[in-house]
Amino acid sequence: MIKRLTRITCRQAHVLLSERMDRPLSPLGRYRLYLHLKACDLCSRVDRQFDLMRRAVRRLGE
Repeated sequence: MIKRLTRITCRQAHVLLSERMDRPLSPLGRYRLYLHLKACDLCSRVDRQFDLMRRAVRRLGE
C-alpha cells in the first residue's frame, strides 16, 4: 500500500527547519521539507536566514 504524501504547512516547515539545526532529519522529513521549500518563497527565505545564522555561529567558534 502506498501512502499519499501530504503537503506540510509553513508552521510545520519552520519546525523542521529548526529541528534540522539540532539533528539530521529523517529521509521523509527532508523530502517533505524540500518539496515545501521549492513551493514557498517565504519559507525558503527563512531557510536561508537559518543557514546564515548557522554559518555565523560556526565562525564564532573558530
